Amino acid sequence: MFCRLHFQSGKNEIRSLECTGRQIRLPRKTIPAGVASVDFTPDLFEVESGSAGFFLIPSILNDGHAAQTFFRKRQDCECIFEKSNMPVFAMSRGNSATLAIVTGMPLDYVLVAGVRKGVYYLYPRFILDGEIPPEDLEIRLLDVPGGSYSEIAAAYRKFQLDRGACTLLRDRIRHYPVIGEALRGPEVRIRMAWKPVPPPVLEQTPENEPPIHVAVSFERACEIVEEFHRQGIENAEFCLVGWNKSGHDGRFPDLFPVEPLLGGEEGLRKLIKKARSYGYLISAHANLLDSYTIASRWRREDMLKNPDGTPVKSDCWSGGQSYLLCPEAAHRRFAEQDCRDIASLGFRGTHYLDVMSIATPRKCYDPHHPLSRREAGEWRGKTLSLAREILGSSGSEGSLDFCIGDLDYVLYTIFYLNPPMPEICDEFIPFWHLVYHGIVHYNTFCDTVNSAIKKDRNLWLLNVEWGGRPLAYYYAKFLSVGANWMGDEDLGCATRDELVSGIVEIKREFEEYKTIRDLQLEVILEHRKLERDVALVTYETGTRLLINRSQKEYSFESILVPPMSFHRF
Repeated sequence: MFCRLHFQSGKNEIRSLECTGRQIRLPRKTIPAGVASVDFTPDLFEVESGSAGFFLIPSILNDGHAAQTFFRKRQDCECIFEKSNMPVFAMSRGNSATLAIVTGMPLDYVLVAGVRKGVYYLYPRFILDGEIPPEDLEIRLLDVPGGSYSEIAAAYRKFQLDRGACTLLRDRIRHYPVIGEALRGPEVRIRMAWKPVPPPVLEQTPENEPPIHVAVSFERACEIVEEFHRQGIENAEFCLVGWNKSGHDGRFPDLFPVEPLLGGEEGLRKLIKKARSYGYLISAHANLLDSYTIASRWRREDMLKNPDGTPVKSDCWSGGQSYLLCPEAAHRRFAEQDCRDIASLGFRGTHYLDVMSIATPRKCYDPHHPLSRREAGEWRGKTLSLAREILGSSGSEGSLDFCIGDLDYVLYTIFYLNPPMPEICDEFIPFWHLVYHGIVHYNTFCDTVNSAIKKDRNLWLLNVEWGGRPLAYYYAKFLSVGANWMGDEDLGCATRDELVSGIVEIKREFEEYKTIRDLQLEVILEHRKLERDVALVTYETGTRLLINRSQKEYSFESILVPPMSFHRF
């Protein structure tokens, strides 16, 4: 087997790869400076057009759908998938498959898939940018009996569990009971306060800080909790977004003092006490990646650095221009104190650390805390693990699996419900969900946020089909300009009628969820399409769900399943 080295100078070079059993490696010591990229085993996954089987692409976008590429006749084309939520790819031959796991430099490659002159190909391209890599380039191959995507998912799940990268939820809840409690009901996020987004002031100070909009005070949130209890929703977890100084994304890494416009610390403690008195979990939203210069704790030396030493800028949110904290510096300076301060307020639940698992870790070039991508990811994992230890459970935004063992909950596993299908791909599949259901719990799509109040019943059924847990979000919409990525149908509580009617719909969805919530602790063995809008999902104990998202009744094994419904048997 061979690889192609592409130098920054424009020169190309062919190298042989070391093969030991089912491991293929290019040692770092053999790679000189000046290599822009390495095409790794471009001859390994090649197959003629018209053959049985498919390629498996784990993620067509960052935090996106997995897809199958069938070897049908098609025009020559090539697609480069820049970010994979799992370091894997696979080729099925119909009745057997080979799974490739990128074990060396797993965060530093793109996946290249294409067809040329009737031959399909699939391989990783490691991006080195002229630097000598910190570790060997390496993939490990696993032979998978059977050729389905469910069987490929099972092989990767076993690999992850066997090496201790993660553990099953049912084992974890023995030590962290909060996780098991959270699974019993919906996640209910309440966005309480924020400043304008996009921000009118990029570098904010206490003197020029834009006004804070209060949507839900602590007193009003108490009324939400009270109504949940009155309507008989026994289990729920409330997560407060924007409880901190200046609201959501207001002054990170600062959290304190608790925002006075919401009712201050006294009002927050009253809310927490009320939620816990009814047996509800209640947790805090925080952020240890984005930071703003308005924060009293902002220090240039804690920032992630570019090669030229300048702080790495990220997006612009309520606090203005955000700068990325180095995850090592953030962990050492803030993580433990923040978690203990939050715990001292009385919070008990899934502590939410924004962005941690949705953005690929970046290198840090600060000489005082230099990090490779892998090391940066490990520090994020340490912070999530610490949150679990102190507060009972940890959660974040997306489905990147570099810290999967430190993560209990994912806000949404897939960002776009219906993205354009790449030219080289044919069908979307729930591959991540087959791997990780029963290891983490999650809401499936941005679009399935607030499915209880949305007119499209298909959204809730998709969440059920792909193993999700209900998610309600008060004031999911907060942008002044731009698309609302969690949908335009929003949950609010501005009036008593709006508050009550929204919870009526959450209760209806909760009652359906109660019939299947025990399955959150089980692995999914198989997902199989019976028709375009009908799927059969089989869990490890033999329980099956038939999800009928079509507009007609569906008959299966003498069972009649009404349209737009699911049946457990």
